[in-house]
Amino acid sequence: MALSLIPVAAALVPDILRLVAADPAGLLAAAAAEAVHQALGTADPVAARAALAADPGRAAALRARLAEIALQGARLAAETSPPREGRRSAAFPAGLQSSREGAAMTRGGGAAWGPVTVSALVVLGFFSVLALLVSLNPPAEGGPRFDPQVASVINITVGTLGAAFAAVVNFWIGSSQSSRNKDALVGRLQEVQLQARLQGPPSPPQGAAVSADPPAPALSLVSLIAQRPAEDRFDACLDHVLAAEGGFVNHPADPGGATNLGITRRILSDFRDAEVTEADVRALTRAEAREIYRARYWIPMRCAELPPGVDLMVFDFGVNGGPGRSLRLLQGGVGVKADGSIGPITLAAARACRGAELIGRLAEGRMAYYRGLDGFQTFGRGWTRRVEGARQAALRMSAGGTSATAMSAGSAESLAA
Repeated sequence: MALSLIPVAAALVPDILRLVAADPAGLLAAAAAEAVHQALGTADPVAARAALAADPGRAAALRARLAEIALQGARLAAETSPPREGRRSAAFPAGLQSSREGAAMTRGGGAAWGPVTVSALVVLGFFSVLALLVSLNPPAEGGPRFDPQVASVINITVGTLGAAFAAVVNFWIGSSQSSRNKDALVGRLQEVQLQARLQGPPSPPQGAAVSADPPAPALSLVSLIAQRPAEDRFDACLDHVLAAEGGFVNHPADPGGATNLGITRRILSDFRDAEVTEADVRALTRAEAREIYRARYWIPMRCAELPPGVDLMVFDFGVNGGPGRSLRLLQGGVGVKADGSIGPITLAAARACRGAELIGRLAEGRMAYYRGLDGFQTFGRGWTRRVEGARQAALRMSAGGTSATAMSAGSAESLAA
């Protein structure tokens, strides 16, 4: 993918430029460029900028996608970066004995042989001195083998060489099994990506019609690690939410006014950063609605980090009642301070709960909130049906039925009941 699209991505999400510069493998740059190409359908930066200027909605959706890529890239960098001492670098594909050997063999140039040369000198010096000391015969009269001053120098030399030898072993072999496992994982992912790039997309049969749809996104380390199965869970939860929200409505008693796919006119205006009309709401596509739900609800509420089933309950109530209210209900259900800000304490408490019990508490708390609203007489039956549908779908997810197909079918049945 053309890297000339990176400035277009940086114009929407400036932080992505810093992350791209810190990614020597170019994986984040490829993911960002592919996202721009997919969203705008062109690899020409001039045409891409013109398309963004002509369609604010597409620009907003692309901004949300790039922000997610930047967030995933930052997390990936934090997880895979070596310690400050530089003990180990990223692993290379299987077949190399170690990541350091892979670096020396693939980079080339004089600088690549520096670690090899230093390591060889240390190992040679260590064993040479050790062999020399062992081969020396003790004095016949049984006195000390060395003069005290000479012995002191020898001790210092042996100690220094021993420490250097230990550092070399640690450098080439690694000090923990966990670091080797992480290196192997990254190496396998890089190998998969390399093979996918070398093979390229399959060519259509001769005479077959070429699809006008944009090409499928290229494999990237970011997407391989972070996109699946989190994307499957997001799509499964989104299917349930969209089934509950329905299409375009403009109920006079609904304070949200014109709404399509659960997206109100105000939310769509905020997302596009421009005032929209009722006709714009009516013309809202599922693809743009998906990005709105991801950017405004799924990511800020960290639903991907919640247990299966609980993610749906938090996501669905966040859409219908507001993210802050949904998170406070979750925090009250897991017994932590209900401040509406989700972090490691809330996430750990949610994971420690029994899924079915927490789902039940969230459903009960949500119904208690609805019963206190003035509109319960008008919308109460629909709200009750929605909560029950979400509860049943969440229980299926919690029990292991997390596939998008199975869950969507169950959601449709419960919502239609």
